[in-house]
Amino acid sequence: MLKHLSEKDSQFQQSYKSWEEAVRAAGGLMERSGKISGTYTDAMVGLVKENGPYIVVIPGVVLVHARPQGNVMENSIGLVTMREGVFFGNTANDPVRAVFAIAARTDNEHLVLFREVAGFIESEENLHQLFHACRYADLGLD
Repeated sequence: MLKHLSEKDSQFQQSYKSWEEAVRAAGGLMERSGKISGTYTDAMVGLVKENGPYIVVIPGVVLVHARPQGNVMENSIGLVTMREGVFFGNTANDPVRAVFAIAARTDNEHLVLFREVAGFIESEENLHQLFHACRYADLGLD
């Protein structure tokens, strides 16, 4: 279950030209809802540029994150899905069609959010719903 994902922090069937644009969109959702600052979104992008696409954890799904440095006001998950995928450079799991942006105030809370998302994406049924959802209600989280 995705307890830290809200309707206002998710968008579905979007179109982005690059992985960076998709990551910034997911972070921007949480910025607009006051859960993170723009520096956290910048840090997520920086992490990908610095460390590469290891965060593309399964085919079509990326878990972007950054270290909390006072720029996370509320533990949250942002989500964007795309009709057409974007490429992070992970040949085994590209193209990515779902970007989960994970923001936590502490390292321990960070692990809790990762487990939350991992529990969701380990289900084939959930992945099917994720890739075909047109709105938050289609995820069946309520």
